[in-house]
Amino acid sequence: MRRLLPRSLAGRMTLLLVAGMPLVVVAGVAVGTITMGGGQASLADRVITLVAIAEATPAAGRPAVYAGVERADLSVRDVSGTGASPAVSPDWFTDGVRRGRLARDLPPLGARVLAVGHRTDAGASWGPILVWIELSDGTRLQVTVGGRWSHLELVGRLAPVLLVVGIGLVGLAVYVSKAVTRPLGRFAKATARFGADVATAEPLDQEGPSEIREVAGAFNVMQEQVRRLLDGHTHMLAAVSHDLRTPLTRLRLRTEFVEDDEERTKMLKDLDEMEAMIHAAIAYARGDRDGESPVPVDIVDLLEEVRMEMAEAGRRVGLEGPPRAPWEGRPLALKRALRNLVENAVNYGGHADLRVVVTPVDIIITVEDDGPGIQEAELEKVFMPFYRVERSRNRSTGGVGLGLAVARAAIREHGGDITLNNRPTGGLQQTVVLPRRRTAAASLTQGSAPRSG
Repeated sequence: MRRLLPRSLAGRMTLLLVAGMPLVVVAGVAVGTITMGGGQASLADRVITLVAIAEATPAAGRPAVYAGVERADLSVRDVSGTGASPAVSPDWFTDGVRRGRLARDLPPLGARVLAVGHRTDAGASWGPILVWIELSDGTRLQVTVGGRWSHLELVGRLAPVLLVVGIGLVGLAVYVSKAVTRPLGRFAKATARFGADVATAEPLDQEGPSEIREVAGAFNVMQEQVRRLLDGHTHMLAAVSHDLRTPLTRLRLRTEFVEDDEERTKMLKDLDEMEAMIHAAIAYARGDRDGESPVPVDIVDLLEEVRMEMAEAGRRVGLEGPPRAPWEGRPLALKRALRNLVENAVNYGGHADLRVVVTPVDIIITVEDDGPGIQEAELEKVFMPFYRVERSRNRSTGGVGLGLAVARAAIREHGGDITLNNRPTGGLQQTVVLPRRRTAAASLTQGSAPRSG
């Protein structure tokens, strides 16, 4: 069956509309038929009741019965001796009355239906309806039922039909719109997944109409090309690092023979810095994954480990927040990113104050210090690789200008982000926002008492 469908999305949507709209109209007509059928049953009931009373009444008393049932929309005439013949204009409605209840229920009473239709002089199919009946004794009756339907009555009878057609068309439109937008939703999810994790993002399924398959194929090719490009850069940096180690080792050996102690110390410091820059560049290009897979982690526990490491090094770091902040991610990459932020604070501010806030949407981590801060124009530039603010945060404080870049790359690969702001009271505030959609709440139990350190 799928092979018989058009390959293009436009073709499938057109076929769906062409096939669906007649079905909706047919359903509306069916409802209208049922609604009109109710009117047929009502008319037949009135005629059958009248005939049953007339058959049970002696001929002399029938005129009184006929007069008693006279209404504005119902009249009965005995036309036995007038020579009048049934002259009516039938339609589908009156034919249904004649062939339905009247044909079935009148013979057991001894009567039969002669004709059912609209008056020929009414000029419209919705005029009064004439029913010609012959009783068991040969008496002929002309029963006139109703008159022309009012506009309000006509709307009331057509309302169910219009309602069914309207609901059907709306439902069809909603289905078509979802069929069109569903592939776009898959593209959005695939793009977000690829942006969050270039290395492990799965290719997009190439299924559906021809346009969707073509775009999915192009997306997969682009994804593979980007992955190869990043892998090529990483391999290139690894190769350069490997090739540089030999001359760096030779330079270090030659430096040992320098007799001037001060000059030798400076040269060794430069060599150490070069090695640190090489290792940092490789870590940044690799994304600091080390083959990790996302697992349930506790953000508060990671920050506590960082705080303890800083405390062992003689650095003052405070931590406030809930006992637990369950999440899902790569623990080593997250810890390195958070440690880079804490080291950034203690190196330039003397200490760091950490705070964790868990909301229904995000996990928010703030790292504050009392350092000199950063000029507003530099707040975004410091995330660039090897960029340093020379006046307040220079090479003498440690690092090669990759700490913030590596931290932001790791956090963004987890779907979050890092922002910097100068505190009104002085110092810098580093804010990490992690979306709760990655929370592994089932794996960790969240307590209620706050913790601090």
